Amino acid sequence: MGSVKNIVVKKEASEGTMGIGVFEFTDDYSVFDYGKMPDTIPGKGEALCRTAAYNFRQLEKLGIKTHFRSLASDNEMEINLVRVLYPQRNEIAMETTNYLVPLEIIYRNSLPEGSSVFKRIANGSLKPSDLGLEHMPKPGERLEKPIMDVSTKLEVGDRYLTWEEARELAKISQKQIEEIKETAIRIDDFITKKAESLGLEHADGKVEFAISPKNEIMLVDVAGTLDEDRMLSDGVHVSKQVLRDYYKTTPWADAMIKAKESGKPQESWPRPEALPKELLEIVSNMYKSVCEAWCGIKIWNAPGIEEIVHSYKDFHEKQEK
Repeated sequence: MGSVKNIVVKKEASEGTMGIGVFEFTDDYSVFDYGKMPDTIPGKGEALCRTAAYNFRQLEKLGIKTHFRSLASDNEMEINLVRVLYPQRNEIAMETTNYLVPLEIIYRNSLPEGSSVFKRIANGSLKPSDLGLEHMPKPGERLEKPIMDVSTKLEVGDRYLTWEEARELAKISQKQIEEIKETAIRIDDFITKKAESLGLEHADGKVEFAISPKNEIMLVDVAGTLDEDRMLSDGVHVSKQVLRDYYKTTPWADAMIKAKESGKPQESWPRPEALPKELLEIVSNMYKSVCEAWCGIKIWNAPGIEEIVHSYKDFHEKQEK
């Protein structure tokens, strides 16, 4: 059970055989690792499910192996399952196959305001040169070519790693880490071009991979949705970032930071307020509109992306007054 989507296991994965499961995409959302927020976003689950299924089909046409099997219903996707093994428990060895690579691969085409890059540069954990940059980046800066980061996946808190640390943690070969990087860039390129065709800027996103029983690299989870990737229209966020940005303006955000820093258990964290009704409707339409445009389908007859961006700008201006 996840905070925004659930996995139903129909057949367990074994050492040499993939299992079968179903992703159930819900209308729930989560920000700042809180878990389920107090309200739901109508249509969000179906929009994400359909967008992810579309992307899997297109990526497979490009020769990228994935765990996608079929779109089972409006908000359910059948997938192949691999084992989840934990490096911190020494459950992975170089010869291990059929397991989730315990890494998140992050690609960046630009550095919008809110990117973790700026926080890491400010606290000294990252230098511009680590990203191949010869200057101090500015919020909103578009990069000449994509840059990539890698972080842990199966730890309490994600840690950024060097590529050598990532290779050692995941117990994969140098050839496989290079294949993962190359495949991530190909996925990024597909999403970027698709976004541009809709007038959107694809700022960044993340992907996850697995090692198949045949020791092949395989894309898993989902890719190219508004929860995994950040899109912008004329500098305005059209993704889950809208939710993060709203809650940053509330007292709850500061209370959450203090609760985490003090080490309080999750059950005692402060409870967030629900979204304003106007913003909830805007975000619901945002997910629906991008899904319809991305997949070339009409389900909700949602307003166009430009209209939604205009509505969000109006809401933002009223909030600032």
